[in-house]
Amino acid sequence: MSGNRKLTAALLVPLLVPMLFSHCRSKTDREIIAALIAKMAVQVEKKDAAGLIARLAENYNDFEGRDRTQTAAMVEEYFSRYRGIVIKVLASRIELRSVQSAAVEADVAFYSGAASAFRKLIGFSGENYRFKFTMEKIDMWTIRSCQWEYIPLSGLFPESLQILRELFPDL
Repeated sequence: MSGNRKLTAALLVPLLVPMLFSHCRSKTDREIIAALIAKMAVQVEKKDAAGLIARLAENYNDFEGRDRTQTAAMVEEYFSRYRGIVIKVLASRIELRSVQSAAVEADVAFYSGAASAFRKLIGFSGENYRFKFTMEKIDMWTIRSCQWEYIPLSGLFPESLQILRELFPDL
Protein backbone atom coordinates (compact mmCIF):
# COMPACT_ATOMS: atom_id res chain seq x y z
CA MET A 1 0.00 0.00 0.00
CA SER A 2 1.43 3.37 -0.94
CA GLY A 3 2.05 6.10 1.63
CA ASN A 4 -0.95 8.14 0.44
CA ARG A 5 -3.30 5.18 0.70
CA LYS A 6 -2.06 4.34 4.21
CA LEU A 7 -2.55 7.94 5.27
CA THR A 8 -6.05 8.04 3.73
CA ALA A 9 -6.97 4.73 5.42
CA ALA A 10 -5.56 5.96 8.74
CA LEU A 11 -7.70 9.12 8.49
CA LEU A 12 -10.89 7.40 7.34
CA VAL A 13 -10.98 4.47 9.78
CA PRO A 14 -11.63 6.64 12.88
CA LEU A 15 -14.44 8.39 10.97
CA LEU A 16 -16.08 5.27 9.56
CA VAL A 17 -16.01 2.98 12.59
CA PRO A 18 -18.44 5.09 14.68
CA MET A 19 -20.77 5.34 11.68
CA LEU A 20 -20.80 1.56 11.31
CA PHE A 21 -21.56 1.02 14.98
CA SER A 22 -24.27 3.68 15.02
CA HIS A 23 -26.11 1.76 12.28
CA CYS A 24 -25.80 -1.46 14.28
CA ARG A 25 -27.26 0.08 17.45
CA SER A 26 -30.79 -0.99 18.23
CA LYS A 27 -33.35 1.77 18.07
CA THR A 28 -34.90 2.88 21.33
CA ASP A 29 -38.62 2.45 21.90
CA ARG A 30 -39.03 6.24 21.61
CA GLU A 31 -37.30 6.18 18.21
CA ILE A 32 -39.45 3.26 17.07
CA ILE A 33 -42.66 5.01 18.16
CA ALA A 34 -41.61 8.31 16.51
CA ALA A 35 -40.85 6.41 13.28
CA LEU A 36 -44.25 4.70 13.51
CA ILE A 37 -46.00 8.08 13.77
CA ALA A 38 -44.05 9.39 10.77
CA LYS A 39 -44.87 6.25 8.77
CA MET A 40 -48.56 6.61 9.61
CA ALA A 41 -48.50 10.17 8.23
CA VAL A 42 -47.13 8.79 4.97
CA GLN A 43 -49.84 6.11 4.95
CA VAL A 44 -52.52 8.80 5.31
CA GLU A 45 -51.03 10.74 2.40
CA LYS A 46 -51.04 7.55 0.30
CA LYS A 47 -54.58 6.77 1.46
CA ASP A 48 -53.38 3.39 2.74
CA ALA A 49 -56.27 2.52 5.05
CA ALA A 50 -55.19 -1.12 5.42
CA GLY A 51 -51.69 -0.04 6.47
CA LEU A 52 -53.12 2.34 9.06
CA ILE A 53 -55.52 -0.22 10.49
CA ALA A 54 -52.68 -2.76 10.74
CA ARG A 55 -51.06 -0.39 13.28
CA LEU A 56 -54.06 -0.69 15.61
CA ALA A 57 -54.08 -3.29 18.39
CA GLU A 58 -56.63 -6.10 18.12
CA ASN A 59 -58.51 -4.63 21.10
CA TYR A 60 -58.31 -1.03 19.78
CA ASN A 61 -60.99 1.54 20.50
CA ASP A 62 -61.13 5.30 20.10
CA PHE A 63 -62.70 8.00 22.24
CA GLU A 64 -66.05 7.51 20.51
CA GLY A 65 -66.04 3.72 21.00
CA ARG A 66 -65.04 2.75 17.44
CA ASP A 67 -63.20 -0.54 17.07
CA ARG A 68 -60.82 -1.49 14.25
CA THR A 69 -63.62 -2.27 11.76
CA GLN A 70 -65.53 0.93 12.46
CA THR A 71 -62.31 2.94 12.33
CA ALA A 72 -61.46 1.40 8.95
CA ALA A 73 -64.86 2.51 7.62
CA MET A 74 -64.33 6.03 9.00
CA VAL A 75 -60.86 6.27 7.43
CA GLU A 76 -62.10 5.03 4.04
CA GLU A 77 -64.92 7.59 4.12
CA TYR A 78 -62.45 10.37 5.00
CA PHE A 79 -60.15 9.32 2.15
CA SER A 80 -63.06 9.37 -0.31
CA ARG A 81 -63.89 13.00 0.59
CA TYR A 82 -60.44 14.56 0.25
CA ARG A 83 -57.91 14.74 -2.56
CA GLY A 84 -54.25 15.49 -2.10
CA ILE A 85 -54.03 14.90 1.65
CA VAL A 86 -50.80 16.21 3.17
CA ILE A 87 -49.80 15.59 6.77
CA LYS A 88 -47.10 17.38 8.75
CA VAL A 89 -46.28 15.80 12.10
CA LEU A 90 -45.24 18.79 14.16
CA ALA A 91 -44.10 17.69 17.61
CA SER A 92 -44.57 14.48 19.55
CA ARG A 93 -44.25 13.76 23.23
CA ILE A 94 -43.65 10.14 24.07
CA GLU A 95 -43.89 8.84 27.63
CA LEU A 96 -42.75 5.26 28.16
CA ARG A 97 -44.83 3.93 31.04
CA SER A 98 -43.27 0.46 31.00
CA VAL A 99 -41.47 -1.81 28.54
CA GLN A 100 -44.89 -2.64 27.07
CA SER A 101 -46.84 0.60 27.45
CA ALA A 102 -46.51 4.16 26.20
CA ALA A 103 -48.55 7.34 26.05
CA VAL A 104 -48.07 9.60 23.05
CA GLU A 105 -49.30 13.09 22.20
CA ALA A 106 -48.64 14.41 18.71
CA ASP A 107 -49.55 17.72 17.11
CA VAL A 108 -50.38 17.18 13.45
CA ALA A 109 -51.22 19.67 10.68
CA PHE A 110 -53.55 18.50 7.89
CA TYR A 111 -53.82 20.04 4.43
CA SER A 112 -55.74 18.90 1.40
CA GLY A 113 -56.18 19.71 -2.25
CA ALA A 114 -55.29 23.22 -3.39
CA ALA A 115 -54.48 24.32 0.15
CA SER A 116 -51.56 21.93 0.05
CA ALA A 117 -50.24 23.33 -3.20
CA PHE A 118 -50.60 26.96 -2.19
CA ARG A 119 -50.11 26.81 1.57
CA LYS A 120 -46.85 28.77 1.61
CA LEU A 121 -48.09 31.26 -0.96
CA ILE A 122 -51.26 32.09 0.96
CA GLY A 123 -49.86 31.48 4.46
CA PHE A 124 -52.34 28.72 5.28
CA SER A 125 -50.94 26.52 8.05
CA GLY A 126 -53.61 23.83 7.70
CA GLU A 127 -55.85 22.49 10.41
CA ASN A 128 -54.04 21.37 13.52
CA TYR A 129 -55.02 18.42 15.66
CA ARG A 130 -53.61 16.82 18.76
CA PHE A 131 -53.68 13.05 18.73
CA LYS A 132 -53.35 11.16 22.01
CA PHE A 133 -52.45 7.49 21.78
CA THR A 134 -52.01 4.78 24.32
CA MET A 135 -49.72 2.17 22.86
CA GLU A 136 -48.89 -1.38 23.76
CA LYS A 137 -46.01 -3.59 22.78
CA ILE A 138 -46.51 -7.29 22.41
CA ASP A 139 -44.37 -8.21 19.40
CA MET A 140 -44.38 -4.65 18.08
CA TRP A 141 -45.80 -1.29 19.11
CA THR A 142 -49.49 -0.85 18.24
CA ILE A 143 -52.10 1.74 19.12
CA ARG A 144 -54.45 0.52 21.85
CA SER A 145 -56.62 3.66 22.02
CA CYS A 146 -56.74 7.05 20.39
CA GLN A 147 -58.44 10.39 20.71
CA TRP A 148 -58.00 13.59 18.76
CA GLU A 149 -59.19 17.14 18.83
CA TYR A 150 -58.81 20.30 16.80
CA ILE A 151 -56.17 22.59 18.31
CA PRO A 152 -55.96 26.33 17.52
CA LEU A 153 -52.49 27.78 17.02
CA SER A 154 -52.55 29.09 20.59
CA GLY A 155 -53.03 25.54 21.92
CA LEU A 156 -50.16 23.84 20.10
CA PHE A 157 -47.07 22.62 21.90
CA PRO A 158 -44.43 25.40 21.82
CA GLU A 159 -42.16 23.17 19.73
CA SER A 160 -45.02 22.59 17.24
CA LEU A 161 -45.59 26.31 16.94
CA GLN A 162 -41.88 26.80 16.26
CA ILE A 163 -42.03 24.28 13.40
CA LEU A 164 -45.02 26.10 11.90
CA ARG A 165 -43.25 29.45 12.25
CA GLU A 166 -40.32 28.04 10.28
CA LEU A 167 -42.75 26.93 7.55
CA PHE A 168 -44.89 30.10 7.72
CA PRO A 169 -42.84 33.06 8.98
CA ASP A 170 -45.92 35.34 8.95
CA LEU A 171 -47.76 33.33 11.63
